[in-house]
Amino acid sequence: MATPFKVFRDNQKILMVVFGALLMVAFVVLPPILQFGFFSQQTADVRGDVVVVVDQEELYRPDIDNLVNKYDIVARVMAEAIGRSLILQGSPKAPMPPIPGLRIVPASQQNPGGPQFMPVGAEEAVLYYAWVKKADELGMVVDDESVREFMRESSGGRLSDYDYNAILSAVTGGQGGPGLNYDYFFEMLREVLTAQKLQALVFRDGRVVTPGSAWVAYRNMNRTISAEMFPISSKDFMDQVGSPSSAQIEELFNKYKHQPANPAANQIGFMQMDKISLAYVKGDINNFVEAAKSGITDEEIAKYYEENKDSFRKPQLPSAEPETTQEAAPEEPAPMTEEKPATEEAAPMQEATEPASEEPAKEEQPADEMKKEEAPAEESKEESKPEPPAEEKPAEAPATEEKPAEEPAAEDSSQSTRQSDVQLVSFLQDEAEEPAADDKPAEEAPMEDAKPEDKPAAEAPMETPAAEDTAASDAAPDAPATDTPMSEAPVEYKPLAEVQDQIRTRLAQPIAQEQMNEALAEIRGVLQAKYEEFRYLETPSKKSPYDTDEIERLATSMGLSFGAMPLMDFYQASQSALASEAVHVDYTFDQTSGLRTINRSMIAEAFQTNSPLFQPRLFPGASQSSMMFRQNIQAEVQYVFWKTEMQDGYAPKLDDVKDQVVEAWKQQEAGKLAKEAAEKLAEQVKSKEDLNKAATEKMAEVIVVENITYFNQLSGGQGLSLGTIPGVEDVSQMTMEALFSAPVDSSTVAPNAGEDVYYVAFITAEAETNQQLRDNMMAAIQGTLPASVSQYASQEENLVTRAILLDFFDPKRIDWKIDPMDLESRS
Repeated sequence: MATPFKVFRDNQKILMVVFGALLMVAFVVLPPILQFGFFSQQTADVRGDVVVVVDQEELYRPDIDNLVNKYDIVARVMAEAIGRSLILQGSPKAPMPPIPGLRIVPASQQNPGGPQFMPVGAEEAVLYYAWVKKADELGMVVDDESVREFMRESSGGRLSDYDYNAILSAVTGGQGGPGLNYDYFFEMLREVLTAQKLQALVFRDGRVVTPGSAWVAYRNMNRTISAEMFPISSKDFMDQVGSPSSAQIEELFNKYKHQPANPAANQIGFMQMDKISLAYVKGDINNFVEAAKSGITDEEIAKYYEENKDSFRKPQLPSAEPETTQEAAPEEPAPMTEEKPATEEAAPMQEATEPASEEPAKEEQPADEMKKEEAPAEESKEESKPEPPAEEKPAEAPATEEKPAEEPAAEDSSQSTRQSDVQLVSFLQDEAEEPAADDKPAEEAPMEDAKPEDKPAAEAPMETPAAEDTAASDAAPDAPATDTPMSEAPVEYKPLAEVQDQIRTRLAQPIAQEQMNEALAEIRGVLQAKYEEFRYLETPSKKSPYDTDEIERLATSMGLSFGAMPLMDFYQASQSALASEAVHVDYTFDQTSGLRTINRSMIAEAFQTNSPLFQPRLFPGASQSSMMFRQNIQAEVQYVFWKTEMQDGYAPKLDDVKDQVVEAWKQQEAGKLAKEAAEKLAEQVKSKEDLNKAATEKMAEVIVVENITYFNQLSGGQGLSLGTIPGVEDVSQMTMEALFSAPVDSSTVAPNAGEDVYYVAFITAEAETNQQLRDNMMAAIQGTLPASVSQYASQEENLVTRAILLDFFDPKRIDWKIDPMDLESRS
């Protein structure tokens, strides 16, 4: 009888071939199959509930762990490779777009920078896996050479395949086991690169500005238009919208159940966000000023008035000119009675110049001195020549212009303000002589002959009385000597009785500030003491350690006020009255950006800080301004606030938010009907008359706006803010884009931010045509785009990328059955 061993011996060669082939399959094929979860011990029978559905593919907890481990290993290996390349003086290229789990930290004075591994979360891993599936769906392929090129660039060409294999062994030694070989890592990296290449196609680089985007940016920043419009509201169509079916309700809920609602961004969502409620004590300096004013004495007010009298000067108004000319009028009554016609002004002007040139000579009697000076004056022609041109030049210009007599005065007054104090008197003498030259240019020749009489008048500068100059200016109303009374007018101060209340408030301000600070510090101390007792209780409690009535009575007795904010999420709280009141602005300055403002909000800080329940905090607290702005700047309104309740966010069930889902569906459908109605009307509007007719039929009021701009310039050069349209609420970038992309004499439909009101608009005028704007843009380029245009265009590119993402990645493609935050907390 044949034994099994005899059969084996007879068929030894055949069996050896079969067993050898099986061993080859076991060593080559089985490891990837068995290791597809990195030696996960779970089997298909014990996978548990479905965690998430990605494009109809159900993923369980072991599947999520596999994805997380896979992306973690790739990120750790690449981070180690980049780090070793830097040590070897290589120039590694950071992955762009970045891969999950790998972050490149920029170098700074405190940190040398470099690659940093960040553990991949479940939500991030599933989202990246969705990119992989999308790339496979589009047929994208990453070949072996592309993978090797990525490895070379990431290591700066300093590492070989053997180096990567060594890094892989070091990284996976504690968790991957000996079965995770280099070939399998190569396939893992290929999968990561497939998603990365697809992201590179979708994510637009905002640093690259195309000519088209540059033109749109320049147009939006420089175009000014006028328009007429009227609204079409979705509220008018709510009665035309029925009730959604169960399938429609479930579809809308599944699409937005993991997205929080944001009314400010017109974002639908049913995800319940974290919520908090607050209580606060408010201190307002105005409540302390009145009490502090009663303690300010009249003596203190009078002392402050005398010490700071210059700050209470009366403003020097232009109306002071006639008063000074009237004071000089009694000395020369004749010119005051002259008529306005130019033919009758010549005589008095001539008479006015004669005493101006003769009287100084009679008073000083410098006959001998003048004879001595006359000879050298004749010998040195350079000294005698400048004076006649000084009289002739102003005489020739006004001679051709008789009517606009005030224009030379304006020019001369602007020049006189630039003269120094030393030259003021001689300058006024020249002005006093100019009127005669203006009206009598023929008399310039005789003046050259009368050297003994005329030159002393022109060379006796500092002792010439000012009254004579003013008399000359009064005699000739056209003479540009009107600045003399302004410069010599006595300084007038506001009387003490007029400013005493202002001074009293100013003196009470620092006293009130100190009293308010002391009151807030005292009540904060009371709250802190109670909080410390609560903090160290043996058995933790969620019951408030504060007696609300007691805190309110204490605050009222100290001149403070007490308030509370109910349980709200961040978006709800941001639209509350407290959010608009509890704000503060700090200022900072740097060499690159200049003066910048730091807008702070108590609501934002309450949500952003991880302060525990009932811990009292001060707002605005310590100033965040630069040192140069920090001195003597204290907030006039301050708060001591604390959290009274906190509620974690969660993914709701349909029954919890069914009413919200139905309301959101109705608003969406009503908005669609309003948009369709507005677009039909816009097609019929060809002129302003058509627009007014359509508005009358709809019983809507026409809004007329003129010279509106897409943006407004913020103060301090801090950039641009969206422009405003008088009469239009909730203006958004969609509103502006619809209006400013439309040409003149055309109609358009502009939605508001909530897309629940659509404006039928007709563009009536523009400050510059598109061709003029293009010419201006080409002139402004000068080899490169203006910085403001590049910055705005980059922002537009980011908006386009976000729009593509929202359209490309429909939220319902990833349907979480278990909250990913709960998933990570269990791991």
